Amino acid sequence: MKQLKTWLLTFSIIVFLGLGAVAGLVFFVDPFFQYHKPLQGFPYIVDHQVNMNPGLAKNMDYDSILLGSSMTVSFNTDWFEEVCGLKTQKLSYNGAYPKDQANIMDIVFENKGDSVKRVFLGIDELNYSGDVEQTKFDIPKYLYDNNYLNDVKYLFNKDVVLDYILRAAADPKDKSDWNMIYKPWWQDEHYQKAIVLMYYEPAPVAESAPDTQAFVDRIAANLDVNIIPYIEAHPKTIFTIFYPPYSILYWNNICRGKELETVIEKYRYMSQRLLEYENVEIFFFQNREDIICNLNNYADYTHYHGRICRYMVECFQNGKHRVTMDNLEEELDILYQLAANYDYEAIYDDWYN
Repeated sequence: MKQLKTWLLTFSIIVFLGLGAVAGLVFFVDPFFQYHKPLQGFPYIVDHQVNMNPGLAKNMDYDSILLGSSMTVSFNTDWFEEVCGLKTQKLSYNGAYPKDQANIMDIVFENKGDSVKRVFLGIDELNYSGDVEQTKFDIPKYLYDNNYLNDVKYLFNKDVVLDYILRAAADPKDKSDWNMIYKPWWQDEHYQKAIVLMYYEPAPVAESAPDTQAFVDRIAANLDVNIIPYIEAHPKTIFTIFYPPYSILYWNNICRGKELETVIEKYRYMSQRLLEYENVEIFFFQNREDIICNLNNYADYTHYHGRICRYMVECFQNGKHRVTMDNLEEELDILYQLAANYDYEAIYDDWYN
C-alpha cells in the first residue's frame, strides 16, 4: 500500500510538472500573442485570424489598424508606413460581418484608446445586410475577454503546442512575414483573365428584384450597433472607409439577379449615414473601370492583386477617389451606368487576352 501511494504521488508530480511545462511553454512563446509581443527571432506562423487577431490587437505596437474581409488580406502593411507614415496592424477576417469588426474594435480601443490615429475599414455591402450579432466563424471567447481563468483552453491546447510552437520551431522557413500576415495563397501567375473565367459561373437570372428597403433596414441596424458607436466614441480617430473594387463579373451577377438598384441604394444609404461624421472619410473604388474591367487584376471574380491594394493606399493619402456628400450621386451614377450597360458577353471574346 505504501508503495502504491508513493507511485501515485510520483505520477501526480510528474503529471503536474508536465502540465506546468506545457503551460509555461505556451506562455513563453505565446503564439497567439495573448500575453506579450512576439519573441525576437521565433518563427511565428500567423495564419488564424479568429484566434490571433485579439492578441495582435492587445500587444502589438501600432497607431492604425486595417479591418475588413479577405478583400484586405493582400495589403502589405509596410505600404501604410511608407505612404501614410502610419504603423498599421492588419486585423482582417475572411468573410467579415460588422459584428466581427465590432469585436476586434472593442479590444483595440480598450487597449490603445485614442492613440489609434486611423481605422482603415473595407466594407462589403453584402455582409452588412446580416444579423447584428452574426459573425463569420464562432468566436473563442477565452481569447477575446480579460478572464485569465479560462485561459486553460489556450495554455493546455494540444494544437497550439504542436502546430504553432513545435512545428514552427522545427521548420522556420514557414514563418510568416509580419507585413503580409494572412496573405492569400495565389501567386502572380494566378491573376489572369483565363483563370478567372475558367472558374467563374454566372449567377442565375432572377425573376424579380429584391426588397430594397429590407436590405437597407438591416444595414441601418448594423451601422447603429457595430460601427457608428466606435466612430462617435473616438472622434480623434479618422475612420477611412473604402468600398473594394470587385471585378465586372461581380456586377454581371448583380445585374442578372436584378439587384443593381438595390446595391446602389445600399451604397447610398451607408455613405450618407457615415459621412455625417467629421472623422469619417470614404473612398469609392467600385466604379473604377480601368481596374474592375481588367480581369488580369484578379484571381477570381472579386479578389484583386496586391498592386491594386498599393494603389488604394496611395489614394488614402492623396485623396483620389474620395467620396463626399457633394459628389456621391455622381460616383454612384458612374457605377450604375457602367454595370447596367456593360457588354458582358464580350468578356468571353479573346478568352486569353
